[in-house]
Amino acid sequence: MSTEYRNCQQKYNKLNESFSNNFDLMMEVHQFNVKSLEQTCFDVLKDHLCPENCIGLWQFANACYIPILFQLKYEAFHFICENFEEVSLCEEFLQLAEQELAEILDQDGLTVTQESTVYQSVLRWINHMPEERQGAISTLLPKVRLGLMDKSYITDNVLNNDVVKTNPESHLLVSDTLKVMSQPSLLCSESGINNTLFCRRLPNAVLLMFRIYSKTIEAFDYRTNSWITVHTHPSLEDTMAHLLFYSTVFLGRCFYIVGGVLRWTDPSNRVWRFNLVTHTWQEMSPMQESRSFVSVTVLKGCIYAMGGYRDDGTSLRTAERYQPNINQWTFIASMNEERIRASCTTLNNKIYICGGRSNKVLNTAEYYNPDTNQWTLITPMGTPRCDLGVVAYMGHIFAVGGRDGFRDLRSAEAYDPVTNTWYDVPEMVHRHRYFDIAVMNKQIFVVSCRTGKIVECYDYTTNTWSVVFSGMDHNDWVKCCVISGLPNMADSCPSSDGMVLFSLDQPELVMI
Repeated sequence: MSTEYRNCQQKYNKLNESFSNNFDLMMEVHQFNVKSLEQTCFDVLKDHLCPENCIGLWQFANACYIPILFQLKYEAFHFICENFEEVSLCEEFLQLAEQELAEILDQDGLTVTQESTVYQSVLRWINHMPEERQGAISTLLPKVRLGLMDKSYITDNVLNNDVVKTNPESHLLVSDTLKVMSQPSLLCSESGINNTLFCRRLPNAVLLMFRIYSKTIEAFDYRTNSWITVHTHPSLEDTMAHLLFYSTVFLGRCFYIVGGVLRWTDPSNRVWRFNLVTHTWQEMSPMQESRSFVSVTVLKGCIYAMGGYRDDGTSLRTAERYQPNINQWTFIASMNEERIRASCTTLNNKIYICGGRSNKVLNTAEYYNPDTNQWTLITPMGTPRCDLGVVAYMGHIFAVGGRDGFRDLRSAEAYDPVTNTWYDVPEMVHRHRYFDIAVMNKQIFVVSCRTGKIVECYDYTTNTWSVVFSGMDHNDWVKCCVISGLPNMADSCPSSDGMVLFSLDQPELVMI
């Protein structure tokens, strides 16, 4: 082993124990062409992204011509936009260059509760060095969507602000915005008014719902608590049209449909994927075993399928992994328990699977470590659950709803991996079974279409559940996932015919 390699390894170990904004290691690793450590260093930097260091990481990745840092640049910039309200209050924010700040504020996907937050961040940045930065208001104010702000707020806090008043270009921009608010027809005329000032910020994430029976895809906009149709009646081959009780995951640009039963009796090992860009289906390599009511999730770019019913009607404890780059399924270690109708998620590079049925409804749970190819049982849940929802949230595993063998459940509980203990979470408003669950906008969303379409939301800041959408709908089983990081979220808005098309050049899986 070379001296340079040993030095890099020692520095990596230190970095992994206590992360700081010192990037010398990455440069050293690249200089000595230590590829095995280069990826590891990237993973550490990405895993330690937070509001306090994301701007420094972005600037570092921007300044270096190291191929692996191109992805880090994307990850850091996406983190800045998605967590802008917190990032704008950090010390690094004040060190941004004018054009860097303009680039951030210009993003349609900038996540803010109110547009006034963006304006206030500009003032905070200018007031940090007022003499040098006052002139930047003419560059930065056009990046603020003034037309989305309350008219009285603009009059009281923007038009009369000293920085704005002393800059004629900016003062005119605010005056024109107020004119359009009073006379909206001006926006459609040749007045020269910047339409961008009135364009809504786009959601940083979209929740997609796939209906098991009708096989249609819908999207939920959490900002307006409304549904829009993504695709109606996808063109399916005859065999797949009869498929039921399958599972879905989102990976890359595609929905994958895994397993299920054909004509109510025959478990299937077949796998299809639906491309959301081309709206086309493609059959992929089949699983090693036929599985219905199978639990599926994605970890590090691979799909994992666990348990389910086999051909003879008995339950499985086997599990397998799909590698999309080679279109191949391979067995991994089997679980400790046979499980059907369980639910799973990922946390800290491990797969957690909870509940389900074998010869009874289970309260057991276990996790899979892909590095050791080993399953480990954890403390059982407080309540046996099948047909439940499981999701990683705020560093814990949440298990909600389902059925205990006798009744549908409203109850919820959460697992702390540090203490290996479960604790109670407030009950949901409704009892849910055959639903799905996902994390979006730092909240848990539960979606059900059994007795009408219902969306419930859990917020850790209030520790409460609330119904954010309720409407009439036909009975259906649903599968959901959240996608974010789309290069053009405008494509998720309804077109003139009411349909929605997605452009997914670099989507990122958030949670299943």
